[in-house]
Amino acid sequence: MSTVAKLVRWEWFKLRRRWLPWILLGLLLLFSQMAVWIGFFSYNSLRSSGGQVLVSDAAQAPDSRGQFRRVSCSTLRIDGSDALPADSSPDVMQGLLAQCQQQSEQQETLLQQGYDGFTLPGSLLAAFGIASSIGLILLTVLTASAIGSDYGLGTIRPILARGTGRLPYLTGKFLMLLAAALGVVGAVTVLSSLIAVGIAEAPPGVASEPSDWSDAAAAFVRTWASFIPYIAFTGMVSVLTRSAAAGMAVGLGYYFAESLLGALLGGLFSWFSTVGDFLLIRNINALAGGFDIGSSGGSSGSDIGLVQAAAALIVYTVMLTGIAIRFFQKRDVAGASG
Repeated sequence: MSTVAKLVRWEWFKLRRRWLPWILLGLLLLFSQMAVWIGFFSYNSLRSSGGQVLVSDAAQAPDSRGQFRRVSCSTLRIDGSDALPADSSPDVMQGLLAQCQQQSEQQETLLQQGYDGFTLPGSLLAAFGIASSIGLILLTVLTASAIGSDYGLGTIRPILARGTGRLPYLTGKFLMLLAAALGVVGAVTVLSSLIAVGIAEAPPGVASEPSDWSDAAAAFVRTWASFIPYIAFTGMVSVLTRSAAAGMAVGLGYYFAESLLGALLGGLFSWFSTVGDFLLIRNINALAGGFDIGSSGGSSGSDIGLVQAAAALIVYTVMLTGIAIRFFQKRDVAGASG
């Protein structure tokens, strides 16, 4: 364990001096924080406007895009008929106020749900949900770069020559990649949520049950677990080909090819739907997709259970890691390949 910990630290020492990891982590943070700040601005907009109603008076023609004007309920209550277009009939005002009254009855629930979405621990659920999708693509590039670049630069040979075991070497690589991705996402999400809470005003009353910390912990574990098999797959390809470019190409290619070919073959052959339930990406989505906003357990639209997805991914991880370790231990390590 001490050796692996030192290797993880050494891997971070190497990667933090390269541009690629920072660019990938920046993209991952950008997408994961969108859930927090989009929810924050939507909440403030709903709180200030009190909802919006559509002015669809028969005397009023739609604009050039075929749409009618929307008026916020707060403006309607303050300005009255002055907030409506000049050509609106007098009867429109009463109907709009009735719609605003209906929206106000749901306002408290909507505000509480929006507030829970960008505050802890609900913000972690949203961030990990996004990270589980876009993060898989970014980790594919980072894994191939972390392993393949050592072959290309020739740094792997002196590392092993100093007595570093090959199994601890690969283990340190994988642990560093997992820790860097979700650790940074979690830390930044906590920080941004605290900032958002300090700026926003809390909603009046409590209209819904807030997210539980156990849900956030489960989201972290299942998202983390869903990354492991694909890191093993990309790492295996990089070890077999001794190339970062090949690892990226195969890893990204398979990610998109499985979805496209799966949809095509599933439409042509009825039996392929059964085979598709055991494919790698589909089971990853089934395990991590349960953290999409509004979803509960399993990926959205997937009929694969969590137990089946977990079992399939364990088999994939053991098989892919075993292949990578076997080839890595049996083959000689040459010098820099460029």
